[in-house]
Amino acid sequence: MSRDAFGPNLRRLRMQRRLSIEEISAATRIPAELLHSLEENDFENWPAGVFARAYVRQYAEAVGADAEATVEEFCRSFPMGDRRVARTVREHAEIVGHQSEWRDEIPEGVGHERRGVPADRPSPPQPTQSSVFLRLRRVLGRA
Repeated sequence: MSRDAFGPNLRRLRMQRRLSIEEISAATRIPAELLHSLEENDFENWPAGVFARAYVRQYAEAVGADAEATVEEFCRSFPMGDRRVARTVREHAEIVGHQSEWRDEIPEGVGHERRGVPADRPSPPQPTQSSVFLRLRRVLGRA
């Protein structure tokens, strides 16, 4: 989907489902003005970061769109959906008069671990079907 089609495609979905902006605004508690600007790709008065992504997610869910895919497209297409924090950190540092040295670079090896277990450690054995069945019977009180 192109950047120019992002908002109009969401508007098309809303209209296909015969929903009004006011209904979505009431359900999501997002001001109707922001929803109108979303449909017009006008993000001048929109919040940035997590709030912008949350609003897009709520709107997508309200119109029946795939929320995850919609948020991903939003983040790729518009700077206010940017998930990197460097800009926010720089702005906060500027407010307090601090020279920020923040970098958004991900250190080597980060993200390759799951739940604090290093990637080179073997994963625990998966339960067999019979052990799952026995646990289920115990939980249900029949064993």
